[in-house]
Amino acid sequence: MMLRICYCISHYHPIASGAERQAHRQAVELVRRGHRVHVLTRAVADRPECEEVDGVAIWRQIRPVELGPGFGLSFVATLCRGLWRLRREFDVMHCHQALWEAVASGVMCGRLGKPSVVQPAAGGEFGEVCQLGRTRGRGLLRRWILHNSHFVAISGQIEQELRELGVPAARLTRLASGVDTVEFAPGSSSVEHALPPRPRVMFLGRLHAQKNLRVLLQAWPAVRRDVPAVLLLVGDGPDSEPLRELARTLGVADSVCFLGPVANPRDYLRAADAFVLPSVAEGMSNSLLEAMAVGVPAAVSRIGGNDDLVRHEESGLLVDAGDVAGWSRAIVRLLTDQARARQMGRAARELVEQRFSITEIVDRYVALYEWLLAGGGASSSGSF
Repeated sequence: MMLRICYCISHYHPIASGAERQAHRQAVELVRRGHRVHVLTRAVADRPECEEVDGVAIWRQIRPVELGPGFGLSFVATLCRGLWRLRREFDVMHCHQALWEAVASGVMCGRLGKPSVVQPAAGGEFGEVCQLGRTRGRGLLRRWILHNSHFVAISGQIEQELRELGVPAARLTRLASGVDTVEFAPGSSSVEHALPPRPRVMFLGRLHAQKNLRVLLQAWPAVRRDVPAVLLLVGDGPDSEPLRELARTLGVADSVCFLGPVANPRDYLRAADAFVLPSVAEGMSNSLLEAMAVGVPAAVSRIGGNDDLVRHEESGLLVDAGDVAGWSRAIVRLLTDQARARQMGRAARELVEQRFSITEIVDRYVALYEWLLAGGGASSSGSF
């Protein structure tokens, strides 16, 4: 049975943050299996309104007013119009973010007679449920969101937040994000000799307050007193300059390298001795999944999403997000107790192979789509 799915997501290719990367990864795998995927997303300057990338049809038809109270209304209106225009091209809607996208799909699923899946990208302070709680008109928006057919939680924290929002258990499924375990696998690195000498600690992601990188930099002087390591920050974002200034203030600028965004992080992860993710909020981090798939031992914050992947002392180390001294100790341990660190890296790789490969995750989404299209009875959490 060929499935026709329409993804709704605020940003997509060429923008490639976590939710966008995961949506594209799943879409490409669906296309590889012979399914058809359309993506409705925001217009991007200098990109065509419609193009095909890796077999995925991208429709840039969401045109919100960028500032002020008109943003949400214009976002929902233009997304609803796009869904109406494409109504003959898809059978099921899948929102890879769960605020304005989920409002639009909630408005349209009954009108179109097509099921909708809503998957929040993050939990906690920066997640969609908390954003909804801070948004004007949240009562009405919540009612429209709850009109959607089904909800997916990619972490235990998001599952709890959706339950508190009012999503009944029969319309809520626990799933996960996935990673290509063939592409992201242990191996040699083509950038090994282009990087500063080992040992290397790597962060991969957006330089944003959500990632809590100030705490990581505050922990770094203590790391340097014990180990002559370098900290590699791979990515870009609004906190880039403030973080550079903080590194200078702390006297560690010579051991902190801002590498900027990279097209494919695989070889950078292969060149790392430890991976760090000090975020205060996540859904299920693509970067963490990729690091685990490559077998890099990781120290991550003890928050929802991260603790769904990392078992403390088994497949990595969990650290309280604000514990500066705890971060220093965890990083030093990964760099100095190399035998234990390698053991945790191997356990992380095995876990990802068993439970979080992109093929396994897409299998479960296909089962969910088919179940919904067949009429969908009551489902218990984790049934797909």
